[in-house]
Amino acid sequence: MPEDKTAFQTRVFVRYAYHPPADSSLKPECADEVRRVMRQRANSVDLIPEVEEPCIEDLASICFEKTGRGEEMQCLQDNLERLSPVCKQQVSNYTEEEAEHLELNPFITTYCSRFLETHCQDEMDDGDEGQVMECLVEYKMNTETTMNSKCRAAVEHFQLIALQDFRFSAHFKRACKLDISRLCPNIKAKPQVVACLSEMVRNDSVAQSLGVRSGNHVGSQHRVSQPCRQQLRNQLLQQHEDVQFNPNVLIMEQQALHYQLDPVLVNLCDKEIQIHCGPEEPKNTRQGQVEECLKRKFDALSSVECRRHVALLITAVQIDIQADPMLHRACAIDLVTSCKDVPPGDGRKPHIGHIYTAVIADSSARFNRLIGNPVTFSTGTDEHGLKIQQAALCANNEPGQFCDHVSGLFRTALKNCEISYTDYIRTTESRHKENVHAFWETLSEKGYIYKGKYEGWYCTADEAFVAEDQTTLMKLPNGQEQRVSMESNRPVEWFSEENYLFKLSKLREELRRWLKSGPAVIRPLRHYNLVKSWLDQELIDLSVSRPNSRLSWGIPVPGDSSQTIYVWLDALLNYMTVAKHSQSEMNIWPPSVHVIGKDILKFHGIYWPAFLLAAGFEPPKSLLVHGHWLVDEQKMSKTTGNVVSPQSCINLVTATGLRYFLMHEGVPASDGNFSTKRMVRIANSDLADGIGNLVSRCCGKSLNPLQMRLGVSPSSFESCGSPGSDLLSLLERTPDIVHNEYQQWNFYKGIDQVMALVRGANGFFQTMEPWKLKKEGELDKLNATMAVTMETARVVGTLLQPIVPSYSERLLDKLGVPQEDRNWDFARLRWNTTETALGSQPAVLFPRIKSE
Repeated sequence: MPEDKTAFQTRVFVRYAYHPPADSSLKPECADEVRRVMRQRANSVDLIPEVEEPCIEDLASICFEKTGRGEEMQCLQDNLERLSPVCKQQVSNYTEEEAEHLELNPFITTYCSRFLETHCQDEMDDGDEGQVMECLVEYKMNTETTMNSKCRAAVEHFQLIALQDFRFSAHFKRACKLDISRLCPNIKAKPQVVACLSEMVRNDSVAQSLGVRSGNHVGSQHRVSQPCRQQLRNQLLQQHEDVQFNPNVLIMEQQALHYQLDPVLVNLCDKEIQIHCGPEEPKNTRQGQVEECLKRKFDALSSVECRRHVALLITAVQIDIQADPMLHRACAIDLVTSCKDVPPGDGRKPHIGHIYTAVIADSSARFNRLIGNPVTFSTGTDEHGLKIQQAALCANNEPGQFCDHVSGLFRTALKNCEISYTDYIRTTESRHKENVHAFWETLSEKGYIYKGKYEGWYCTADEAFVAEDQTTLMKLPNGQEQRVSMESNRPVEWFSEENYLFKLSKLREELRRWLKSGPAVIRPLRHYNLVKSWLDQELIDLSVSRPNSRLSWGIPVPGDSSQTIYVWLDALLNYMTVAKHSQSEMNIWPPSVHVIGKDILKFHGIYWPAFLLAAGFEPPKSLLVHGHWLVDEQKMSKTTGNVVSPQSCINLVTATGLRYFLMHEGVPASDGNFSTKRMVRIANSDLADGIGNLVSRCCGKSLNPLQMRLGVSPSSFESCGSPGSDLLSLLERTPDIVHNEYQQWNFYKGIDQVMALVRGANGFFQTMEPWKLKKEGELDKLNATMAVTMETARVVGTLLQPIVPSYSERLLDKLGVPQEDRNWDFARLRWNTTETALGSQPAVLFPRIKSE
C-alpha cells in the first residue's frame, strides 16, 4: 500500500473510533485499539486534513519541531494569533466543534445503554455528552450502585480521555466559564486551565489571610467564584486516583488545594498542620514549606501516623536508604530519634529503570548484529566516590568488598534480563585506573588543568557542587539546621579547599559546534534543546579533584597523592577504557551512541564532550536519552516503598515478559508508567494469545499431523483469494517499516507494526477456517493456508529477535529455522519449495500468566 494511502486509512480509523457512523462496521475492540494508539503513540498520527491543508505553511514555519497530531494541534492553538487568517479560522472552528459536540462513544452506547435509561435519562434528553459522562462517573464512584462490570470498565476507559478534554466536563465548563475568560484567558488545554485556577485559589487564600491580619480588604477582581471552586475541587478529586471517595475527602482536597500538598500528607497530618503550621505562619503556602514546618515541629507532633510520615521525609533526606522499604517505613521514627548521624546508604540495587537502559541498548546491539554491523556493547558499574566510601563504612565493609557485592547484584540482574554486553567494566579495575591516569596527564599537558582554591556547597549524595542559590536551610528534629540542595533535597556541606580545576569555560564554543552538527547528536529533541539552553549560558570552571583527606576511595591524581580525581571524570572515562581494550579489529572511537537516563544528561552532554575535546578526542556521535519510570502514575521512591525490582518482574512474567513490556510501553521522549496488572495483561495478550496462538495453530498435530513447515510460493497466497492477498501486502511492507523504526530507536513503534502483522495473520487463519478445509478434503487450499501462516510466523520471530531473544529463539526452533537463516536478510518473505521438519519443542511458547 502506498504511504499516502496508509496515512489516509489511519485518519479514517481515527474518525471511525471517535465519530462512528450509524452503519459503521468498526468493532468496539478496534475502536479501543485506535484510541489507545492515539493516546500513547500520538507522534504516529497525522493532523486531520481539514486543519492540515490551510495550515501547511504555519506548521512549517511555527510548529516545524512538532511531529504528531496532538503536538501539532496544541502548537497551532497555542500560537493562534500568529497564524494566517485562513488557518486561524479553521483552527478556531475545529476547537469550537470539538468542545461543543461529540457523539456518545460506542463503548458507552454498547455496554451502558440500559444503565443510562434507568439512571441518566434526564442527561440523555439534554443531549450533552459531558452531563451524561458526569452522571456515569458519579454512579461509578458510588460503591452501592449496581453498574455492570463492562459498563464500569467503559466509563473508566473514557475517564482517561476526559482528564485531557473539556468536552467531558460540562459542569466544570459552565461553573468556570467566566473565571477562565477573566483569569486564564490564553490557556486552552484543560490540565493547564485547572493548574491556572488552582494557583489563583492559592493566591486568593494567601491574600485573604494577609488581608485579615493587616486589616486590609481584599478585592474580588482576582478571586475565583465559589461555584468554580467547587467544580475545581471535583476535578482535582478525579485526578488523584489514590484518594478514596469518602466524606472527609473534600476537606482533605481543600487543604491540598491551599497548601499544594500531596493529599496523603494532608490526610495524615491535617490536624498537625492546623496546629503547628497554620494561620500563625502564613508563609506556609507550598508543600515544601509545610513539610519543613512539620520537620521542625517533629517532637511536638502527637499523631503517630503523621510522625511516621514526617520521619520518612526526614530520613529520605538524611540517608539514601536501600534496605527493605517496609523496614524503612516501620523504623522511620527510630531512625530520626536514634540514628541521626547515619551516612548515606549502600549504593543502588538494580531497579527497572536501570534495566530499561540496558534493554534499550541491548535491543539496538542485537538489531545491529542482525543487519551485519560489528558491535561493541559495554555496561558496568561506577564504584568510586565519597558516597561509596561512606556507604561501605556504614556497612562495616571495606570499600572494595562492598563494591564487589553491589557490582555482583548488577551483573546478575543483567544476565537474568538477557543483556548481551561484550564488556562489563568496573571502574575499580586496573585497566581503568591506567586509562584515567593517562587521560589526566593529557589534559594537564594541554593546559586544561590548574590548581586553585575552590569554595562551595557540596552534596555528597549527588557527588556535585551546588550553587548557593540552589540550596535552602531546614531544621532537623533535634533543632539543628541543615542546608540541603533544593533540587534533590539532600544535605550539602560547605567546602573551601585547594583542588585541581578544569577549564570548562574555555570550551563553550567548541561544545556548541559539536551540538550544532545535528539534532541527532542528542535525541529526543527535547533533550537536545535542554543542552542547547545550558550552552547559551556562561560555563564556569569545574573542580576535578578532592582532597585525599576527605575522599580516599578513588584514583589518586598523578604526581599528587594528596588529591583524588573527581568521581565523574573517573566514571565517564569507562567508555574510553573499553575502547582501548576492545578486541575489535576496527577503530571503535568515537562511540556511536551512549544510552543514558535523563538525570545524568548534564554529565554526558556538557562535561564528557568537554573533557574529550580538551584532550583532543572526538566526542560521542550521539546520546540517546530516555525518561524515568513511574509506578502506577507515581514517582518511584524508596520512601513510598514502590521501587520495582526486576527480579520480582522476572519471577512473575519471565525475562521475556519484562523485556517486551519495557520496550512496548517505553517511549524515550517521556516517562513510562509501570503497572504490574498492565505488564501481565500485555504479556498474555501479545506473547501468549497473539503470537503464541498463531504458532500453536499452525504447529498443532490436529492440522499439521506430519509436523512439517511447508514451502511457500506466490501461488500459496493466490490460492487463498482476497484474504491471502491482504496478508501478502502486509507481510511485504512490514519488515522495512520495522527496520526503519528500530534504526530510529522507536522500538515501541516497531513492535506495533509486528503485532499488526500478527493480528492480520490470526485474522487470515480464522477466515480461511483450515479445520473445515481439512474436513471437506480441500487439501491444496489447506496446505496453502498452513504454508502462508507459518511463513508469517517465521518473519514475526525474526523481527522480534532484538526485543525478546529467547522467545524468538524458541519460536524459530519450533519452526525448524536453521541458525544461519536468522539474520535480517531472512526477516522478510522468502519463497521456497522445501519442506522442513518442525522442532520437537512444545508448541506453547509463553504460558498464560495467572496473577491476582
